[in-house]
Amino acid sequence: MKKLIYLSLIILFCNCRKDVKLKLPEYKQKVVVEASIETNGPAIVFLSYSVPYFGNFDFTAPEKAFIKGAFVTVSDGTTTDTLKELDPSQGYIYVGLKLKGVEGKTYHLNVVVNDKSYTASSTILTPAKLDTLYFKGERDSLGFIWQRFAEPAGQGDCYRWFAKRKTKDQFYAAPFSSAFDDKFIDGKTFDFSYDRGPQPNEIQQYRDDPEQGYFKRGDTVIVKFCKIGKKEYTFWNTYYQNKASNSNPFSAPSNVKGTFDDDRDVFGAFVAYSPFFDTIIIPKK
Repeated sequence: MKKLIYLSLIILFCNCRKDVKLKLPEYKQKVVVEASIETNGPAIVFLSYSVPYFGNFDFTAPEKAFIKGAFVTVSDGTTTDTLKELDPSQGYIYVGLKLKGVEGKTYHLNVVVNDKSYTASSTILTPAKLDTLYFKGERDSLGFIWQRFAEPAGQGDCYRWFAKRKTKDQFYAAPFSSAFDDKFIDGKTFDFSYDRGPQPNEIQQYRDDPEQGYFKRGDTVIVKFCKIGKKEYTFWNTYYQNKASNSNPFSAPSNVKGTFDDDRDVFGAFVAYSPFFDTIIIPKK
């Protein structure tokens, strides 16, 4: 009798099974823009095409996605700087040669690709200063850089954090979730820390590094603490939320909110950074 019941249940479940066919939306390629300017620095723009998640991807895909021959300008309302490709045979990186970022000025980016124009603007704000830096050990000679910060009250400020080890790192690196606003810290003095972010040209080495994320005794570390605008913060915040949700099946999906005036055919942001620099020499003992 029991065998008959089990057999009936199996037949019932098999009959209830229904094949589900998912119809994926048609992929629409977009222009991807990562653009920035900072105080005393030139405008730098990275241009590429988006790549479909379910598309064919091999070692040649990144180079094929690089955009060559784009027309890129940045203007402060008085002077217009036409950016140059660092390597016209490769494309991707465009750099300004005329304008340098100035505190208080608003900059307007215009990118023209295949006769389509994409525009965004961003303002270099007044920088915010960190009060002090210190090192706190976590594991043997390894640890994190901490800082004390008196956050200005009532301004609705947003920030992004970078750091570079002198003699070891080529670029200022931003760790994951490096942008934050003052929603819960407005007007407060508090201590906070970040881990060491990856160098953009050494991602795999960073993943394989047993000291991943840590700073080390003996390091000289330069912290670059930047004030950014609200819409620029929203871009980075939603970008990090989206990146986190991709690896977590239980989190809600998040749409990345770019800063371009019309984002139907473009993805990305133009961010003006107002940096404050401070250096800490971590004692060997």
